[in-house]
Amino acid sequence: MRVAWLLAWRGLADRPWRAGLLLLGYGMGVAVMIALLSVGEALLAQARDPNLAAGGDVVLLPTGVDPAVLKVNGVTGLYFSIPNAAFLVQDVLAGPRFERMVAAAAPQLRDRQIYVRSGGRVAAAVASAGVPSLDRAAGAHDAVPGAADAASDRAWLARSSDALYNRIDRFHAPGAAERAAWAEWDYFTFIDPRSRTYGYLTLLAGGSGRGAVLFRLRRPGRPVTDVALPAVIGPHDLSETSAAQRIGPARVSVDAGHYGVVVRAARLRADLTLVPDPGFYLPPAETDESAVRSGYVVPVLRGSLSGTITVDGRSLRLRGVPGYHDHNWGTWRGVTWDWGEASGPTGSVLYGALHAAGTGAAATRPAVLFLWARGPRPSGAGGLVGAFDVTRLTYSGWRPGPTVRGRTARAPSEVTIDARSGPDRVRVRLAVWDALGSVPLGASTPSSPPPHRVFLQLRTTARASGVVDGRPFAWVGQGASETYVPLP
Repeated sequence: MRVAWLLAWRGLADRPWRAGLLLLGYGMGVAVMIALLSVGEALLAQARDPNLAAGGDVVLLPTGVDPAVLKVNGVTGLYFSIPNAAFLVQDVLAGPRFERMVAAAAPQLRDRQIYVRSGGRVAAAVASAGVPSLDRAAGAHDAVPGAADAASDRAWLARSSDALYNRIDRFHAPGAAERAAWAEWDYFTFIDPRSRTYGYLTLLAGGSGRGAVLFRLRRPGRPVTDVALPAVIGPHDLSETSAAQRIGPARVSVDAGHYGVVVRAARLRADLTLVPDPGFYLPPAETDESAVRSGYVVPVLRGSLSGTITVDGRSLRLRGVPGYHDHNWGTWRGVTWDWGEASGPTGSVLYGALHAAGTGAAATRPAVLFLWARGPRPSGAGGLVGAFDVTRLTYSGWRPGPTVRGRTARAPSEVTIDARSGPDRVRVRLAVWDALGSVPLGASTPSSPPPHRVFLQLRTTARASGVVDGRPFAWVGQGASETYVPLP
């Protein structure tokens, strides 16, 4: 040791600058290592922090948000939100796929900047929010002791209620630049499986203040019956805050979680009630791509429809037949789509792809398939199982179909949809047993050129099968499909 110290001091005295640089470099290396170890320890402590985890085991965040910013209020955490959080909590996390593994889920807003006005003064503040009953169930760290759910909380949690349908099924105001190409409509369909009588009712509003009530009825062995009733939209006919709408002689209302549809016209009279199956709905979504704004919501993927329809003096009585309702809005000029829905005893599917004129094969809304299933709970309420990317959508078995403008269009005998999400896969085969054709909306005015394509509405027998989470499923039911084909 005495020799080592002697050599060290000799080296320091002989080369003082070199020795100083070596000592400085060594010290900086040690400091960097200490800093890295401290950061690692901080990250580990942060991952275990109940304030970050909010008392639960898993934190769900919007895409692109770094969990670390929740502690340091980084810029990527500003103003983020999860759309359709009620649907996520009630119908996905508490739905048939995850309810066995998710004991409780609580949506929260944390440390939001707000401004409070009081007595003429404005003060900055920080606020957090949650649903008290869900906070307690999930053991949320900042749950307010003794707090009770307000009426708005209970309405937010309701799976099938007027508040839900008024929130998701409202009309929308087009912008000034969109008005000429704007269209928005409520769409109702039904089928009587025993007689195979089916129909479509559309309540259409355009951005120009004009609309129409369109009804199509098909009875087996009889020609299709079409009714078109032009309408003028008044300033207070359409609601942007509720599902209650008025278009000409037609009214839509929601009461006690049921839809009421009434039409009073000389050619068409209808008095219908649609009772939704709880949990079978798709919340609203909107895209704005390729100069096409497109919105879509399915308030009633499956339900029970009852009532009376009278067309040209002939009445049809419906008692608890399968019914469906969706709602579309956007700039639809030059837009086509592939779409379909089907329901069986234990589940339902919905698929679709939207195509904008001038974009070639690129879809404005990519082809996707949604799968629902009934849950194991005693109520039998359904819930979303998952969304799957459509890998193949084919029409096969082409044959002569409906006659449109004196020409016969081709129609497929079968529609096949294959979809995947990771290891999960779904296949839906739709065997077509009837096809209706019509000229697409916007192409039927006297000044329009001859149509070059036909809008097909197909009625099908559906067979759905697949594997989700390693568990196979299969069911058979009734389905509907829509597409466009060239007119020869």
